[in-house]
Parts: sequence; C-alpha cells; structure tokens
Amino acid sequence: MKLGICSRPDRPMAIGAARTAAAWLRREGHEAREVTLDSATLARDLAGAEVVCVFGGDGTMLRAARAIAPLGLPLLGVNLGRLGFLTGTSVDEFGGTAAEVLGGRYTCEDRTLLEAHVTRAGEPLYDVRALNDLVVARGAQVRAIHVDVRIDGDPFTVYWADGLIVATATGSTAYAFSVGGPLILPTARDMVIVPIAPHLSFGNAVVLDPDQRLELELQDEPARLSVDGQEEHDLRTGDHVEIRRSELVARFVRTSTMRPFLRLLRQKILKEGDET
Repeated sequence: MKLGICSRPDRPMAIGAARTAAAWLRREGHEAREVTLDSATLARDLAGAEVVCVFGGDGTMLRAARAIAPLGLPLLGVNLGRLGFLTGTSVDEFGGTAAEVLGGRYTCEDRTLLEAHVTRAGEPLYDVRALNDLVVARGAQVRAIHVDVRIDGDPFTVYWADGLIVATATGSTAYAFSVGGPLILPTARDMVIVPIAPHLSFGNAVVLDPDQRLELELQDEPARLSVDGQEEHDLRTGDHVEIRRSELVARFVRTSTMRPFLRLLRQKILKEGDET
C-alpha cells in the first residue's frame, strides 16, 4: 500500500515526525512518499497514493483539505498541534492507526467544502474554497460594515455588523461557535450564516439547506474575505461574493480506535475530560 506523508515546509517538528513515520513504514515493507504541502507538484507527487497522512495541527489539516480535495484522496491527520478537532490520531498513536489503515480497516467520512466566486463590477476576480468557513468582515478601520444578503436570489436582509461568517458543519465548532452559532454535526451538508457583533440588525444564525446559494454584496469598505482564517483578500464596495456548497468534499479517514466526534466535543469544548 502506498501512503503519502505530508507536512508543511515551515514546521520543523512536523517534518521530523513525518520523516520518522515514513522510515517506519518503509521498514514495514510499505511505500511512503514524502510530500510538501503547498507544493506545485503535489498532485504528481501523490500519484498512486491511497491515503495521505498529514502531520500537523488543525491549521495544517485545513490547508491539506483545500489542496488535496481535488485529488479525492482520504486524509489521516496526525496531531502535533493543540486542539486536534480535525486530526484523527497522534504521533504516539500513529503506529496502531497506520496498521488499521494498512490492513484496510478504515472508512472515509466526507466533509462539506464551500466555494466562493468573487466578482467586481460584473467581472470575475477569483474563486476560493474553504473547509471551515468564509468570513466577510471589516478591514483595517474599526467600524461595522453593511452586507446585503440574498438567498437563492431572493433578498434576505442587510446586516450591519463587524462581519458575517458562512460556515460548514465542520466549521460550526470554530469561529462560528465562538460568536454564538449553532453546533452542527460534522458530516451534515448544511451551511450556516452567523453575524459578528450585529448592530441594530438581524442577530440570529441562519442554517441553509445544502443546495442553497448565498449572495453577499458589500456596501462599505474597507472589508476583507477570510478563507479558513488562513487566506485574506481585500474587498471593495459593490463587490459580490457568491457562496455555495462545493461539489468536492474533504475525505477524512476514520478507524474504530478514533474518538467519536461527540466524545471529542465533550473533551475539547465542554471540558468534561476523557472517558474510561
């Protein structure tokens, strides 16, 4: 079985852990291809791989999901970070988890991605993809912005707020949750709109059906579009951001020894501790 072993080039600890894992896999008689996330040759480097092991924290998993989703390869996150919501195992547990994967004892859990198409004066600017969320928010000036929202082409409301979060179910436990949004189980295909510090405007979160289309039009500037909290793009008055569920999905490896989502939630957010 051929595994991709992936890490970020700017994370020495992750690179070291990935090299150690690759060496172990080769000693066990398996093919391990070490690749660098964000590499221009990522698709070619992962040719023939059946699973990609991603060494890092949740931030690395977000990058990997966006980069590897077009390849359709399952991701096994190996946690080196702090939170570990998106990773399935740890460095210490990697040997046991890898044995399950190598033995074919795993399933794939599909996670929804969002796509945004941004236009200015009717002309396309760029397209982006997100696993957690897309956020339209104020820019450098400390003031609220107005965002006109349409759902499937029908007027909904004009938010006056610090910004708007459009999150997937996976992202519902991230930024959206921190500002009062609902928790949605990660395999759901819905997306949710959550305003950030709304002022004299509609302040509740709204959950959309999977196939609905969301249109945001900026009525103030400066403003920015944030992609998974990792990429940022400037927006101007009149810019149009169309958001919908992507046809691509991020595929996460699941094994019988991994913690179920609700147990992870209790440990990480509700602080109830581990179960015996």
